[in-house]
Amino acid sequence: MAFVETNQLSKSFGSLSALADCSLTIDQGTVFGLLGPNGAGKSTLLRLLMGFMTPSSGHASIQGFDCQTESLQVRLITSYLPGDARLDRQYRGKQVIRLFTTLRPDGCTDKALEIADFLELDLQRRVGSMSTGMRQKLAVTITLANDAPLIIMDEPTANLDPTVRQQILRLLRHKRDEGKTILFSSHVLDEVESISDTVGFLKQGKLITMADLSTLRNHHRLTGVLDNDLPSIPDTLTDQLVIIQQVENRVTLEVQGDILESLDWLRQTGLSEISIEPVRLRSLYEAIHPERKEFKQ
Repeated sequence: MAFVETNQLSKSFGSLSALADCSLTIDQGTVFGLLGPNGAGKSTLLRLLMGFMTPSSGHASIQGFDCQTESLQVRLITSYLPGDARLDRQYRGKQVIRLFTTLRPDGCTDKALEIADFLELDLQRRVGSMSTGMRQKLAVTITLANDAPLIIMDEPTANLDPTVRQQILRLLRHKRDEGKTILFSSHVLDEVESISDTVGFLKQGKLITMADLSTLRNHHRLTGVLDNDLPSIPDTLTDQLVIIQQVENRVTLEVQGDILESLDWLRQTGLSEISIEPVRLRSLYEAIHPERKEFKQ
């Protein structure tokens, strides 16, 4: 049984469909990255999983608990970071940590202090005098300072500089190595690619596709110049080679699987000026979300 599962999960606000027929599964001990622009339905999906919203149709479950009718059990096994986390501005950082770690039966103040020290967070400051980035680090610290088997984070690295982003990813990798399941949304493709086992692409409330990162990492795009017409791809390679584009004498192919198996045929084609690069998440993302037109003054 999947650790996290949704089946035709939908949420509408009047005529606006925020999430439509979303079906996905997340295995225990894996990292699932959720991608999509603002308004794609990422936060709606996460809030439905936490039981903060009532679905219009469909259902979701976490570790067998129904996210709507058994939301208390869901929250006991889940540590959740909302995208708009708000902390009492009058409290000092250490007071906030003690408050939140004592609220959970699996909370650990010592672990929170260790994480805060790793993130170089000044806990003597009041929340109101902290920068946006410092408040985000405090919220992340609270979220990770427990032993919940599931961690759900909505834009955990928002408002953080690149160095701190990498620190957060290290903490998440450590949680994954402990066997925790992680579901998080992000706009930063590189960080999603670096840590996720699986990614899901949302667009206008619909889950367009999911991709396995281990498969994607073994997927390459090859571009070269031909003196003659490109010969037909042999039957033995039709599952591995796909012609993406050919403009005059420049051809672009995608190679799936072991690229070494295709090299003999590629050498026979007479391709020159060859460049090979791995297909990245950006290629998939831009295919689903084409770049918007530039503003013209």
